[in-house]
Parts: sequence; structure tokens; C-alpha cells
Amino acid sequence: MKNLISIALILSFTSTFGQKPFREIIETDSSKIEIIRNSVYRVYEETFKKNDSVWYSVSYIDDTTKLNTEGWKLKSGQHLGTWKEYNRKGDLLYTWNHDKHTCVVNPKLYPYHQTLEKIKSIADSLIISAYGKEFMDKHIVFEFNCNAYNKHKIKIGKDSLWTEDYLGSWTEPMKSKPNSFLLRYEVRLNPTDKDFIELGVCLDDKGNYVASSDDTWNNYGFEFVKPENKNFILDKAKAIEIAKQNGLVLTDSSKIDEFLFWESFKKQQYYNGQFRYYITDFIGQETYQVSKERQGVKYKYMVYIFNPWTGEFVEKKKMKSIREWENGHGLSTGLRPDNE
Repeated sequence: MKNLISIALILSFTSTFGQKPFREIIETDSSKIEIIRNSVYRVYEETFKKNDSVWYSVSYIDDTTKLNTEGWKLKSGQHLGTWKEYNRKGDLLYTWNHDKHTCVVNPKLYPYHQTLEKIKSIADSLIISAYGKEFMDKHIVFEFNCNAYNKHKIKIGKDSLWTEDYLGSWTEPMKSKPNSFLLRYEVRLNPTDKDFIELGVCLDDKGNYVASSDDTWNNYGFEFVKPENKNFILDKAKAIEIAKQNGLVLTDSSKIDEFLFWESFKKQQYYNGQFRYYITDFIGQETYQVSKERQGVKYKYMVYIFNPWTGEFVEKKKMKSIREWENGHGLSTGLRPDNE
């Protein structure tokens, strides 16, 4: 009761002597409530302390009775159940069932959505052609992460360069007809795994595969797999035992991670990489100075690498990741070979 009285006094004081703050934090015995306001939305997020659940609700700031979206999610950010989104007029934009992996849009508000559905069916067929229907059903999920662009040339001096204008996505109505698409799929070693890696598929307006050299955010391309190996069969427990036989020593202080990984060949080709399963053993870190303002740290690992299609141990090698920063800005890399 004291908590509720304190909250009421704070809110009363705020509304009486000034405008509502941009961000409020409210603590109760059972939850932590965060309210954020901007020029468009009022976001209400209540995180419950005794279980892994968050209630999330967004309304429009000019009329908070008008709902934008709401639903339950986990503290990790994973959405649960059915979510709906509405525009300012109260029109339903889409209904997304995160448990069944379905997302149905309002066709009246998405004039080019049939194009996206057609493109997705082509991307699905490419994955099935490379890895098989069983692999698609067991290891891959599409969470409607699909962006559409207008790819065109622009003149810069005497040169012509390709550029892309973002037009929309599966859940954002497109402004005009697109001619370039990027679809991102989630790939898991096992269907129940929370962790996944992304597989990016780029297509043009005719559905032709477009090889990409941009591996900053996605893993592009396919792996050539023999017909008899088109399923992940690696056993995590057996992989740990094999890693022990090849030098892995587990102690109370060991920092071990296990995950599916995409080794890109960095070639603009259809077959542009391979899936691997990594067991990483953190072995230390080194700090260094790039300049007076810029500094960095190298994280060192011994990595035990397996073929997830066959379960076979491939190799053991040293790898590292790097983080650098200056003046509040920085960059970090993924795992890369450590040849030092």
C-alpha cells in the first residue's frame, strides 16, 4: 500500500507542477513499470519480478485510448501468443501469432503484399532445394523479417553507382513497387534451441537469387550438401566428449560456449559457406592502444569445430574477437582466426 501511495504522490506532483516526464520508472512489490513517451507513442512495459513475463502495450500519444499494439513477451524480448497492430485510425494492420509463426496483414492497407508472399515462396523453394523439406520444417523458422527496396543507379560525377531505397517490410506497408528483396530466416541446430543464426536470401523482382558481398549483418548463400547428409545430426553431449579427447579441459572457472556458426567463403556465389558447430573455450584477453583516444581488447579462444551434418570433429584452432572504442563509439567483430 505504501508503494501505491508513493506512486500516486509522484504522479500527482508531476501532473500538477509540470508536464509528464519523457521516461518514468515505477517500482511495486511485484513488478517494475517503465513508461516512455515520445511525439508519436506512449509505451507501457511492466516486468514481473517473480516470473519470466513482461506485459507490453503501446498507444498513440495524441489519444492514449487508441491502441497501437500490446501483448506478452519474455524478458529476453521473445514475443508470445498473438499480437495485433493498429494505425491511428484504428484500422487493423496485421495479426501476428508468434507461437504458430503466422502473420496475416490487412490486404487493403498493403497494396504490394502479394509480391512479398510470392518472393517468400521462391526463397522457401531455394532453401528446400538446397537442404530438403525435412530440414526446412525442423531447423528453419521465418519470423517475417523481410525488407523490400527500390534498387537503382545514381550518377556521381562520371560514375554510376547502384543504391537501394528502403520501401517497407512484411509489417510496414510499401510506398511503391519494389524490385529488390532481403529475407532473413532463423536457423537452429535443434528446434527447441533459443539461440539461432540468421540466413539471408536476396532476390530481385523476378525471383532470381542475387549473391551478396555484404556479410555485416547476415549470413548469405548456401552450403553444398550431399543428398545423404541433408539433416543436422550432431549430438551436443557427444561433441563435448570429443572436444575433451582433443584437449578441452573443463573446470569450475571454464568459460565455454556452444553454438551453430556460418563460415562464409566471402564469395559472391550461390554456394558461399558452410554450417559448423563451435565449442569455444575462453583462454584470455589482451588490451591494446590504437591511439591516444582509441583503445581495444582482444578476446582469445580455443575453438573445437564440428560438422553438424555428420557430427564429425573437423579441427581445433585458435580464434579471437576484437572490440575497439573511442569517445563513446566503437566496433566489435565476430570470431576470426587468430594467427598471432
